[in-house]
Amino acid sequence: MAKRFVHSPEFQRLVEGAERPSLLRIAFEIARDAYPELPIEEYVARVEHLAERIRSRCEPNARPRKVLGQINWAMYLEEGYGPDRENYFDPRNSYLNEVMDRKMGIPISLSILYAALAERAGLLLDGVNFPAHFMLRHGEGLSELFIDCFQGGEFLDREGCIRRLEERTRNPVNLSAIDFGPCTPRTVVARMLRNLKAVYLATSDYMSALPVQRRLAALDDDDLLEHRDLGMICVQVDRPGEAIDPLRAYLEAHPAADDSRTVAALLGAARRTIAEWN
Repeated sequence: MAKRFVHSPEFQRLVEGAERPSLLRIAFEIARDAYPELPIEEYVARVEHLAERIRSRCEPNARPRKVLGQINWAMYLEEGYGPDRENYFDPRNSYLNEVMDRKMGIPISLSILYAALAERAGLLLDGVNFPAHFMLRHGEGLSELFIDCFQGGEFLDREGCIRRLEERTRNPVNLSAIDFGPCTPRTVVARMLRNLKAVYLATSDYMSALPVQRRLAALDDDDLLEHRDLGMICVQVDRPGEAIDPLRAYLEAHPAADDSRTVAALLGAARRTIAEWN
């Protein structure tokens, strides 16, 4: 059922199970859905140029905090990156080309850029899929360090992470040890896509939501809720042929679901439209 993304090779590698694909390139491939003429290699070269500046300031075998400090200096002080607090749900904050051009973004987009710079400076950082806020982490045990890229690359320990989440949610936060662990690249990409999906559906911009939803459905071929949503969006944008298979698969798997009548009605409408065209 899953669509192949022949013009999005790094995303396709992720779909096929690559362990550590380039999240930087995937972010640009996602952005190219909205900006078809996006020159990905030019943006990658800009990241490489900034990373070279950071590397030139770090002696060989520099300690991680020294490297991270140089990333913070270059990214936030020299380049002027920062959070977009006023228009947090602007879709441009989720497209990395816009983040780089406007020098502002949301936690996950800033984290993807930050992690790409760190990798090119010799540090591998992992995403942490906290509720309501995305962060990065480096190290384990006593050397464990969390990085809040939405707050200028601030370094936090576990207690600091909890305080930050409580500030954002304005509610007590209880986290298990698992919650502090690294998440997979697939989880990072899914979170980025769901941010975009929520923004576009909130404004009924179904045409912009369609490529986002196609990618979400491809990330997990067994997630029939995402396939249902793909079918429903396809109906909204007058693509009944693309709607039929995901809607049918959902109904076959969940015939007694609360929304089964609605989905069945959409499926019937899509089939009738195809019949009329023929």
